Amino acid sequence: MATSLEQGIEAAKSGLMEEALAHLKDAIVEEPENANVWVWLSAIIEDEEKQTIFLKKALEIDPGNRPAQRGLAFIERKKYIPPKPGEKLSDYTHPIGVFKSPAQAASHIANDNPIPQVVSKPQSTPQTATPMSQKESAGFLSKRKPWLDILLYGFTLMVFIIIGILVGSTLLEIDIPFLQKQATILEVLPPANGVFLLEEEIYTEMMMNQAIPEDLSGIPLTANQTPSIVVYSPLVNINKLQLLDEQEQGIAYTSTPAEKDSHLITFSTDLNPGRYCLVYPLNETKGENLYWCLIVSEN
Repeated sequence: MATSLEQGIEAAKSGLMEEALAHLKDAIVEEPENANVWVWLSAIIEDEEKQTIFLKKALEIDPGNRPAQRGLAFIERKKYIPPKPGEKLSDYTHPIGVFKSPAQAASHIANDNPIPQVVSKPQSTPQTATPMSQKESAGFLSKRKPWLDILLYGFTLMVFIIIGILVGSTLLEIDIPFLQKQATILEVLPPANGVFLLEEEIYTEMMMNQAIPEDLSGIPLTANQTPSIVVYSPLVNINKLQLLDEQEQGIAYTSTPAEKDSHLITFSTDLNPGRYCLVYPLNETKGENLYWCLIVSEN
């Protein structure tokens, strides 16, 4: 028997949103710790505040849930960039997919259930299948392509080599580079998507702006002249980020990939006291950018 979550998914894909909502409410009772229940629930409602609550609940259960991360990023982006016509949350919480409207659902049902037509077929004389003779069977086997045998042999050999490496590394205690676990970069991940100043495992959010903020009261302040910044946002391509000082001069930094698609930004030389902003080009033709700023204070 299908679970309430599965029934809710089928109803949502068919455009039956009220039915889907009823099933998903039952799914919350049945599977409250299933992140997918909360992601699906957020996608079939229109209340943005509730969508945010449900997606954050999904990330509490599964911090690496990519559909929930994309959904929250879409909601955050709407605060600064108007959505395109018809653009909605379910377009970003893939693999959920795009739901059908009720009209589309009715058309879908009609197409899936056409009026049957009776077609008469001429009577045919039944034929009795005869087993393949040994000679025919040998001929069939001889038609196998030589390259297929080579491919199968190579695959088998590769499997035995990998097994041998694993057994050898275990018995002889040899460290094999590609089997070593990646060292932990961040002991603690940020509480949500965004850009953060990291000091002693404490995250301070750097607010996103569409221009360099004139009011400096809301900008994080640090006395550390080599601060650490964590970028934890699916909206940001780390390769396009620039760090500019107050004179809009570029500052060199090192970006290290960390856990859950986050990146740690560090500096090899001390920063002078002043304001620094990470700049991300949003629309290069129109000169539109996003800014995340911090202030390095004097010691």
